[in-house]
Amino acid sequence: MHILLAEDETVTRLAARALLERAGHRVVAVEDGPAAVAAAAQIAFDLILMDLGLPGLPGDEAVRAIRGRSGGGTPRILMLTASITSDGRDRCAGCGADGILAKPLRLDALTAALAGSPRTTPPVDEPDFDESAIATMRDMLPAARADELIGKTAAVLSQHNQTLGAALRNGDLTTAGAMAHKIAGVSGQYGCLALRRAARKLEADLENGGAADLPRRMADLSDSLTPALAFLDRCVTGARG
Repeated sequence: MHILLAEDETVTRLAARALLERAGHRVVAVEDGPAAVAAAAQIAFDLILMDLGLPGLPGDEAVRAIRGRSGGGTPRILMLTASITSDGRDRCAGCGADGILAKPLRLDALTAALAGSPRTTPPVDEPDFDESAIATMRDMLPAARADELIGKTAAVLSQHNQTLGAALRNGDLTTAGAMAHKIAGVSGQYGCLALRRAARKLEADLENGGAADLPRRMADLSDSLTPALAFLDRCVTGARG
């Protein structure tokens, strides 16, 4: 298939693109909403994978723009999000998207979504780390490129955590929620599942006004970040021998 991938987080976009290309698809990747709308107007894609939280123009608004353009049909559009919340489902349903996928992108989940099969939920006893995510990355990319992406991921997670903490201290809950969402997406893509769970819980509390739980949620996230960074470091140093 010819696929448009719209994802603003660099390390997530690169990993998803590599996965799709390894499966034989042709991929055009963009990093914001206006670029997604422009690309969809120029190329007849078979499928669009649209991040819900794009900068410039949110993913649901970009879908509305694509669906609303005159002339011809529009492709299948699946929304990507790190946390599938009731608000996210409503936004996806309201914009005309054909479905929603949880990050990280997995080929089996994509195939099921295109076939109209229900999305499977993660097991209750989900581990703290998923080494198969890193193994998949190494299977798709040259070793040096995989190491570079894993190293960048650790730096991105640290930076997002700092931005999140500053936002909470300043009472900027909107930015805090956006950072928690980004942490959930990136950590899941690179196998840091405990960190993803902590980020999703913090994001849910921010979305639902659970201010009383924020200190505990932030502490849980910080406690999960340290072993996540150590895991990513081991993935690089271990591969080097």
